[in-house]
Amino acid sequence: MNWANLLILLLCPLMMLFCMRGHKHHKHHDHHSSDHHSIKKLQDQITKLEADNERLKEQLKSK
Repeated sequence: MNWANLLILLLCPLMMLFCMRGHKHHKHHDHHSSDHHSIKKLQDQITKLEADNERLKEQLKSK
């Protein structure tokens, strides 16, 4: 009975590692889609800033 208790005690941390690894992989996938949305948002902001910059350059040329 002592060996069985020791075996169960050693299996618990191993099972926890496998469970946490699976959870981490799932969270990484969610994080990836969030990163894609953030990158798209930044690209849109850069495009707007470039357009504003060109507009301001034209205004300075006309003065």
